[in-house]
Amino acid sequence: MDAVKIFDYKGESFRVLGETSRSQTAVMTIAPGKDAGPEETHDGDQIIYIVEGEAVLRMDGKEHRASPGTLLTIPAGTPHHVRNPGASPLFFLTVYAPPEY
Repeated sequence: MDAVKIFDYKGESFRVLGETSRSQTAVMTIAPGKDAGPEETHDGDQIIYIVEGEAVLRMDGKEHRASPGTLLTIPAGTPHHVRNPGASPLFFLTVYAPPEY
């Protein structure tokens, strides 16, 4: 597997960057005032690392504010939703284990 420069994909709404049989990495950009779509759950764990911008992540009914450098772990089966309350794009790296998309 090759090294990937995630900033090459900044601005794309969602892009899978790498995958093994047990995990998958992706990046996502959410415009100011927008969200990632409807609340969802996954069969596996999801890890989100905020690279740029501000996020509000609702997990299991509780809201968590996140800024660059914040790591959030979403356990399998947990309802969650991500939105960008800020004035600049939200850019984050996410890991799914096992692969989701």
